Amino acid sequence: MRPKPRRQPHHSSRPGTPNRRAHPPSPARHPELPPEFEQLFDALDEVYGDPRTVRTPLDAELWASAFLGGLWTAALQQDDEPEGAELGLVEVLELVGSPRTQAVLCAVASVASPGVAERAAEASERLYRKGVRRPDWYGAALQPVEFLEGWSVSDVFADGELLIAAFKRGKDKYAFTATVANNAQGSVVEVLLVDPADLPDILGEIRAEFAEGPEGVFSLDQIDGGELRRRLEPAVLETVVDDDEFDEDFDEDFDGESDADGFAPGPDGAGPAGRPAGTVAAVDGVDPLAEFEEDVDDLDVADPLAEIAGIDGRGGIDDGDDLDLVGPGGLDELDELDEDDDEGDDFAALRALMLSRLSVLPEPAELPGGADFGYDLDDLPTLLDEFTASEGARELPHPAIVREWGEVFARLGLSEFAGDPPLYGPEKFDTLINVLIPARVNAGDAQLELLEPVALAWARWTTRRVGLPEPVSDYLVEAVEESFEDFPQAYSDPVFAMDRHMFGFTMQSSAD
Repeated sequence: MRPKPRRQPHHSSRPGTPNRRAHPPSPARHPELPPEFEQLFDALDEVYGDPRTVRTPLDAELWASAFLGGLWTAALQQDDEPEGAELGLVEVLELVGSPRTQAVLCAVASVASPGVAERAAEASERLYRKGVRRPDWYGAALQPVEFLEGWSVSDVFADGELLIAAFKRGKDKYAFTATVANNAQGSVVEVLLVDPADLPDILGEIRAEFAEGPEGVFSLDQIDGGELRRRLEPAVLETVVDDDEFDEDFDEDFDGESDADGFAPGPDGAGPAGRPAGTVAAVDGVDPLAEFEEDVDDLDVADPLAEIAGIDGRGGIDDGDDLDLVGPGGLDELDELDEDDDEGDDFAALRALMLSRLSVLPEPAELPGGADFGYDLDDLPTLLDEFTASEGARELPHPAIVREWGEVFARLGLSEFAGDPPLYGPEKFDTLINVLIPARVNAGDAQLELLEPVALAWARWTTRRVGLPEPVSDYLVEAVEESFEDFPQAYSDPVFAMDRHMFGFTMQSSAD
């Protein structure tokens, strides 16, 4: 069952709101924003409502969160820090000083990072003292945010987790779900804004699906605010949205680490323009709006903001498909977004809102005694000795190849997965088999013939190593076998083949 998205009112007309185009404000009283920002503000109004006239603080916060998400996305693309652009935005909004920018300042003060939120609140107060009225929802926005409940849907392999958080402010209740994929370095791969009234039905559907799956693989647990923040906040902070740039970083990181890790290299080894003169006066010889426009131009902010605002025709909150939480591969689609971007809501647009709500939860507790799980490179020789001596692995031919495939699994897991290696669940194994190995490992026929038997032995060994029951081990083995059905096609894919010959490493062991 798909969580029912919370839809925001569509404001195609705004009764009682002055027509800015027919009766533009006097430049002497309310300087104008650049036309490009007017267009972006109008687009956000269409999706989330005009922040001056929306019903609740949440509607305005969604508006501001989407705008801040655009600045964040643009900063990622330029390797810049978004807070500088956000602070510049606050300054410009205060200089413009209209009821519209006052409403935006109030909303930014509710969802921005602490430093930006404080500056926005101070700017809003100065405008208020000058007689610029705050929106009607402002009083309700001063009420404290309350945490209602949190839930975790996870699997025993720590492949991924669906986290659910419900909040309340005054009469306004809302919840969001976030899917964290540990085979994507703990990134958020899907987020939804939902109505808390739907949570009982959602949880009931999850329990029903679990009842049909293998016992001991999946769990649904209620968690407190501190634990929710510990699990979700780092994932939100670490998630990136520019896939192309992320892939380039992936390649560079692997190249930089491959030799150090002992692998042999492969053999092939628009800025806003047209602002009316005098709309914002220079202060001490400096035009803040001009400086902000230059910063925004450097960020190339227009396209990300346009996409979030819905200018490209994808605005609004999508219905998407059913969650399909449980399937033959575990928590289905934890690491895959739909090619048409029609699953879930826009992460960038909700990011600021999520972080602001998580910030009201208790600080997460540290693990006692600096507890350390899993292994690191220093542990690798001992770990591989244990694996090659395990039942299943020691019976395979060519022990040198078996050990080297084990090293491949371990090193790729350490560099690419969050969670607790060497235990890999269905999703992580599928990523290893059909993405990482095809893109990174140059192997001969004898080595490839042993890949599946070694992977199945690894699956048996790791589940027994942590004391999981035999049905869970059988479940994992079956999932790994299914993943290998796609391996020949993945390994022969021309893109992967080019990647591994340019950026990958070559296996050294032989069948001799």
